[in-house]
Amino acid sequence: MRVPIAILLIVFIPVSVSAWGEKGHLMINQLAMDVAAPKLPEFMNAAREQIIYNGFEPDRWRREEQTPMNNAQEVDHFFDSEKWGAISTIPSDRYLFLQQLVERKGDLKIGYVPYAIIENYGRLVNAFRFWRNAKTPSDRQSASANAIYVAGVLGHYVGDASQPMHLTIHHHGWAATVSNPKRLTRDTGIHSRYEAAYVNTAIDANTVRRTVRSPQRLANVWDSIKQYLSQTFLEVVPLYELERAGEFNPDRPRAKGTDFISAELARAGTMLAALWYTAWLESAEPPRTPPPSK
Repeated sequence: MRVPIAILLIVFIPVSVSAWGEKGHLMINQLAMDVAAPKLPEFMNAAREQIIYNGFEPDRWRREEQTPMNNAQEVDHFFDSEKWGAISTIPSDRYLFLQQLVERKGDLKIGYVPYAIIENYGRLVNAFRFWRNAKTPSDRQSASANAIYVAGVLGHYVGDASQPMHLTIHHHGWAATVSNPKRLTRDTGIHSRYEAAYVNTAIDANTVRRTVRSPQRLANVWDSIKQYLSQTFLEVVPLYELERAGEFNPDRPRAKGTDFISAELARAGTMLAALWYTAWLESAEPPRTPPPSK
């Protein structure tokens, strides 16, 4: 007996679906590699398939469900911006942010995707630095393996942060506790329909690739991350308005919805490539003491 695809999705996709599903996350890492490879060490391009594969790795961890590991990492996939305020005001240190959150009596499950990005960026700089300074072929091989793994995982969080529903309290439909004068959907199914079903049906990597830009060095990595997240947050209401207009129906894909999602995926690929390239350049420089967190 053939089992309908919809039933298989219900059985095998976790309830807490992360941004973009597998296709979208792998696509982001693939597109970033397409534009960044000429500016990265050759071992990165040689490990292209591993880097793409690891774009989905943090969602594979979710299969462990109620384990200490998964409970800890679940909150690294999102940031409920409305519970904090302007993203531009968050400090670069996770624990300083937590201290400020406690002082505000805020929700500790607010989400930490900004820190998942900046911390994995730091790990990548470190792995590249040890590759450059390796004293033996064995050490260099181990350092390259570390860089390959971290670069792929970093891509996951950059991808999460490009999906508007991961930067808001309106993550599974417009929040029931918030006024809704525009009558935006409260359907909890919008999250997986938008990032997985629609992407699987209507989004083509070749189309997205056209607007992924070659990486340039980021002048200030933390500021660039905050600007990236802020842009994603600005797209929350437009996303819901497009959904109300019927733009994200995977059974009947439409141009505006397809273009909207394609632009988000391209922006993620561009940002990831820039982070990889900036990490590579920074690894050639002496470690710097960062300025005090704002």
